Amino acid sequence: MGKTRTVANLWAERLASYGVKRFFGVPGGDCSLDIIQAAADHGIDFILTRSETAAGIMAATTGELTGTPGVVMTSRGPGIANAMNGVAYAALDRAPLMVLADAHERSNDHVSHQRFDQEAMVRPLVKAHDYLGGADAGRRLDKLAEVALTAPQGAVYLELRGESIRAETSELVQASQPPSPETAVGLPSKMQELLDKAERPLIVAGLQACETAAAAMLRKLVSEWNVPLVVTYKAKGVVPDDDDRMIGYYIGGVAEEPWLKQADLIILYGFDAVEIPPHKWRYSVPTIEITANPFDRNIISADAVAVGPLAELGAALLKLKVNSKWPADFCTNAKRAIKARARVGDGGPISPPMLVDAAMEAAPANSRITLDAGAHMIPVLHFWNSTEPRQTLISRGDATMGFALPAAIASSLAEPERPVIGFTGDGGLMMCAGELGTAAQYQCNLVLIVFNDETLTLIGARQRRRQLPNAGVDFSPTDFSKVAEGFGCMGLRVERPEQLKPALASAFSAKGPVVVDVQINPAAYHEQLISLRG
Repeated sequence: MGKTRTVANLWAERLASYGVKRFFGVPGGDCSLDIIQAAADHGIDFILTRSETAAGIMAATTGELTGTPGVVMTSRGPGIANAMNGVAYAALDRAPLMVLADAHERSNDHVSHQRFDQEAMVRPLVKAHDYLGGADAGRRLDKLAEVALTAPQGAVYLELRGESIRAETSELVQASQPPSPETAVGLPSKMQELLDKAERPLIVAGLQACETAAAAMLRKLVSEWNVPLVVTYKAKGVVPDDDDRMIGYYIGGVAEEPWLKQADLIILYGFDAVEIPPHKWRYSVPTIEITANPFDRNIISADAVAVGPLAELGAALLKLKVNSKWPADFCTNAKRAIKARARVGDGGPISPPMLVDAAMEAAPANSRITLDAGAHMIPVLHFWNSTEPRQTLISRGDATMGFALPAAIASSLAEPERPVIGFTGDGGLMMCAGELGTAAQYQCNLVLIVFNDETLTLIGARQRRRQLPNAGVDFSPTDFSKVAEGFGCMGLRVERPEQLKPALASAFSAKGPVVVDVQINPAAYHEQLISLRG
C-alpha cells in the first residue's frame, strides 16, 4: 500500500518527477494555496507574476527551454480569462504548457458568480483537458503531460476543485514514457526522383528544427549537401547566422523572393504551418517536406511528404544523392543583398539599426535575446548573430506583443548564469510593464532594451501606405527609465547617440534587471518594411 497524501501533493510529486522546477501565476479562488504549498513540499517554486497573460508566456517559454511542461496557475473566472493569450502562445508557437484554473465545486451548481464554461473557452487552444482528482488522478495527469509534450507540442488544461485536490490518495503512478522512436524511417521514393532532377536545391527550416538532434542533423545536411539555407524567425540559430550557407530569413516577403526563386527544388525541414504569413505560398517549384506532424491548415501542398522524428527523417534524407550546382558566390551575394535591404532608410539621431549594432557590440558572449512583435524586430532579426537553437526567442505563430519581457524573465530563471536581453517596443512594454516588478522581485539578470518611438509603427506604416490620415496609432510620451526605477529596476534613458554606448556598458555590467529606454526615430522602418516585405 502506498503512502497516503493529498491529490494536490500527488500533482506536485508527478511534476517534480518530470523535472519541473517552478511554476507561474496569480493566486486566487479556493485551490491556489494548496497547490503552492504542495509544490513547495516537492521543491517546486511558485513565481508570483503581475498578470496571468505574462504568467502563461513565462510558463510556456520555460517549457520550450527545459523540455518539461511549463505550468501556469490561475483563479477561476477573470484569472483564466486573462491567461488566454499565454495559452494562445503555447498553442500557436508549439510550447508545452499545463494550465491550472480553479473551478466551482460540483456542489455549488446554484452559484452564478464568476461562472462560465471555462472548458469551452479554452478548448480551441488546448490539446486535452481534465480535472485534478479521482481514483486515477496521477495516471490521467501523466497522460496530460504526455499530450502536451507530443508533437505538435502545446497546452493542456487541468481544472481544480478543493473537494478533489484535498482528498487523500495512495495512488502509485510511474511517469509515462514517450513512445520509442522507430529504428528506421522510410522516405517516399518520390524524394530521390525530385532530388535527381534538381540542380539548385534549397532548404527552408522551421521551428521543429530547434530540437537538439534535429538541429544537429540539419547542420549535417547543409554542410554535406552544400546547399543554401533559409530559416524562419523561430528557427533562428539552428544553423549559425554566420554560416556561409545561411542566406537569411523566410518572412514571406520580397527580400528573399529573388533568391528562393532561383531554386528548382525546395526542401521544407520542420517548417510549421503557423510560421507562414497570411498570403499564398510564392513558389511553384517542386517541394519536399519532412515534418514531425501533419497540419490541419497548410497552404503548401508538397510533392513528397514524410512524417516522423525530424532528426531520423533528416538522417534518411542525408543518404539520398544530391546534385547541387549552385554558383560558388550565390550564398554570399544573397546574404549581402538581404542584409542591405534591411539597412535601407535612415533617421537620426538614433536609428533602429544603430541601436542594434551598439547592443551587439556591448552584449556579453552567448547572450540569449527575446523579441517582441513590432517593427523593431526587423533590424534585430536580420543583424543579431545567433549560433544555436532558441538563442533567440520570439512569438511567430501567435505573433503577440508583450512577449519579450516575460520571456526574458523565464529565461533568466531557467538559466540564471546566461545573459538575456529583451528587445521591445514601447507598445509591447506597456502591455506588460507590471512584470518589471516580477523581474525585480526575483532579481532576474536581464537587460530590457526599449525602442521608444511613441507609436505603433507597423500599424502606422500600413495606415500611411493606404494614404489614410494619421489617427489612433500614436502614444503620449513615456519615460520607461523612471517606470523601471519605480518597480525597483535600474533605469537608463538614452536620447542622444553619445549616450548609447555608456548606457549599454552600464546595463551589461549591472546585476539584476535593467531597462534601457532609447528614443528612436522610426523614419527608417517604413522603407525597411517595403524593402523586406514588399
